[in-house]
Amino acid sequence: MVFMPDFERLYRDWRRYYEEGVLSETLRPDISASWKRCGALGLDPLALNRTPVVSEEDFQERVRKNRNLLDESIPFMMELQEFVAGSGFSTTLTDVDGVVLELICDPEILEEAFTRNLVQGSIWNEKRAGTNATGLAITTAQPIQVIGEEHYFKCYHGLTCSASPIFDAQGQLLGVLDMSGPKEFSFPHTLGMVVAATKAITRQLCIAESNRQLDLTNHYLKAVMESMDKGVVAVDVNGKIIGINSDGAKILNTTTFDSYGKNILDIMEGENILVDGTGKFQSITREKKLVTGTGSINCLVNQRLIRHDNGDVAGVVATLKDLKHKAPVKRDVRKGTRFTFDDILGESSSLLRSVHLAKVASSGDSTILLLGDSGTGKEMFAQAVHNAHQSDQPFVAVNCAAIPENLMESILFGYEEGSFTGASRHGRKGKFELAEGGTIFLDEIGEMPMNTQTVLLRVLQERYVQRIGGTKDIPVNLRVIAATNQNLLEAVKEKRFRQDLYYRLNVLEIKIPALKDRPGDIPILAEAFMKELSEKFGKTIAPLLPSTIRVLEGYDWPGNVRQFRHAIEQAIYFTEKNRIDDYFISDYLPQQTRVGAVMMPVSEGPTVAGAVPPDLKALEMQAIREAIRRLGDKKKAAAFLGISRSTLYRKISQYHLDED
Repeated sequence: MVFMPDFERLYRDWRRYYEEGVLSETLRPDISASWKRCGALGLDPLALNRTPVVSEEDFQERVRKNRNLLDESIPFMMELQEFVAGSGFSTTLTDVDGVVLELICDPEILEEAFTRNLVQGSIWNEKRAGTNATGLAITTAQPIQVIGEEHYFKCYHGLTCSASPIFDAQGQLLGVLDMSGPKEFSFPHTLGMVVAATKAITRQLCIAESNRQLDLTNHYLKAVMESMDKGVVAVDVNGKIIGINSDGAKILNTTTFDSYGKNILDIMEGENILVDGTGKFQSITREKKLVTGTGSINCLVNQRLIRHDNGDVAGVVATLKDLKHKAPVKRDVRKGTRFTFDDILGESSSLLRSVHLAKVASSGDSTILLLGDSGTGKEMFAQAVHNAHQSDQPFVAVNCAAIPENLMESILFGYEEGSFTGASRHGRKGKFELAEGGTIFLDEIGEMPMNTQTVLLRVLQERYVQRIGGTKDIPVNLRVIAATNQNLLEAVKEKRFRQDLYYRLNVLEIKIPALKDRPGDIPILAEAFMKELSEKFGKTIAPLLPSTIRVLEGYDWPGNVRQFRHAIEQAIYFTEKNRIDDYFISDYLPQQTRVGAVMMPVSEGPTVAGAVPPDLKALEMQAIREAIRRLGDKKKAAAFLGISRSTLYRKISQYHLDED
């Protein structure tokens, strides 16, 4: 509902209600009802100077929940803003609670908008901001224009606001689109523009939801096809391949990637296997000799027609079963391992040097000591060294930190029958015997008890073991690879690790760099993990955006590659879209906060005796204060922090930094 304003009359009506509590009959019903609700809430028309804002955590959660709404609305907001550029108008998108998710305005009015807290995260529902177009659109679920003194709070009397609700396909309210500017530019067509935009946004949301459902259906169909133990191929009436699983591609001597969209005649030797002798499709099961460019295969073909609703044939789906005697599956000769040097991903000089040293070390049988933080891939290196020349021999991994001290020696070196209560009747080989001819990997060697270290030293020197309770020396021929995330020299000084054992283990030392020391490898790791895990979960996920890569590069990754992979895995598993953005991935980066692209680790301890570690908000406030103090300009400070000016203003308001 719109009308041409009479500002003097509106001011008299507002003043009369403020002073006498009397609602004028000339007020529009929606405005009158809103004023009455605001009065019942005890809102003082003169009390509000700036709109309240939600917390940063609350805002980010709302952005995450409304990602689809933002993606579809922002292009229309930018288009609207182009129409009113230079006129002092701003365009906002709020969620169903009236919280501003996005704000677009002329740079010249950004400071003025900030004075009213018209920033991301500000709350414009009726309970918090009084009578305004956004609040009324939420309350009435109708488009409306609120002009000048129709606003309940006096601080907004200089504005005109035009707002229209946005609905989903089921008619559920999702949010509100609003255009606000000087009340002197109150024109009915402004509301018309906003209404047209919200209708277009609703249509786009419906299309996007349909596409998501279609993608999901395709994922289900693909998963069903791939789960079958036969080849599956689907073609349209022209013979164009519109679906094929991996087994079907193998039978036809092609790949799923190469075959999609091709005519089946391009793969077969001039014959469409899915038609009968008359050249027509039919539902039939038959044995057929398939001739491809690389040979022939006898197959059992079971095909079924796909029809339109009117009965016309749309295509055919067929299963293909290879009737020839299948060659025995080649077994992987690797015993207890799966990693080679090809699985170590990265191009940084520090990593490549470590890989080079490991490859050189793999050609001999000298003892290797791998040094690296938790999660850097020490066992991957150990397996790669083993598989380089001993892949047909056993690889036995032992985590020294996971074995109780009283069981350590019996597990490593074995025991004879009756050597202790609960011992097996026939005794048992230890890990060293089980690794005969291959490799034993002693992970977390720094956690080994001192008494076991003594026995290990003798085994490394003499190259034989003696089981607990036994007297026989059993020779062992194997390679020893040890690994730790500790500083063993410090452990030696503190009498927690034997010095002679340290030098016996540290024959060939290889340091594996932490992920934070090779950020250039993050895009490579991200691409590999995205591909692997998307296939694992049966999802099609778009490549990460550069902004998301920058977020990943800015994180400290205390858990290194293991933590990095887990973060990608969680993000892929929980995402309901085909893209992972920087807001979503940030949910899986614990113990740090970020101001735009600037990542700030949380302190792990007090900086002075008795001091309490600063929380995340304090760190963010400190970063903002320091940027403004150093640069003396909010625009430069926002650029330095890697955030927009509107985000900076919102944070300043949220933390009351404007009062400093």
